Amino acid sequence: MLLLLFAGAGWAQSQEQEANLKAVFIYNFTKYIEWENEPPGNEFIIGIMGNSSIDKPISQIALTNTVKNRRVVIRHYYKPEEIGNCQILFIPHNSPYSLQTILDKTGRGVLTVSEEPGLAKQGTAFNFIINNDKLKFEANLKALYAAGLKAGAQLLKLAVIVD
Repeated sequence: MLLLLFAGAGWAQSQEQEANLKAVFIYNFTKYIEWENEPPGNEFIIGIMGNSSIDKPISQIALTNTVKNRRVVIRHYYKPEEIGNCQILFIPHNSPYSLQTILDKTGRGVLTVSEEPGLAKQGTAFNFIINNDKLKFEANLKALYAAGLKAGAQLLKLAVIVD
């Protein structure tokens, strides 16, 4: 029984580490993405569709960091029709809405990031995957270009490119 407790604690810790890494990846994406049209204002908005394990770590990052001299703001959207003006939209694996419903509400200039197998092929720009016990991300270049975004070569070297 003690072994099961340690195994459960280890799994929870690895889930927390994974969430922290995803939050750091999302923030670091901002350093290697060029937005075609920079929206006016002094906020860089990262939207999260519903609740997610990255809530806490991305909020911590937002407290102490900026993106292109803009304050980072985290917004939660609980229905696709609530999706507003954001530069990044994170779609967690437990979203109750279909990907297409969500993508229909995002416009040009929104970097979509997901964490469910196959979603990059279905239209998100980036999708987190676990490959050989390491967190990696897929990149859908068509989705990036359709959103009016350009990814730096250094970033794309780290990605698994999907069609």
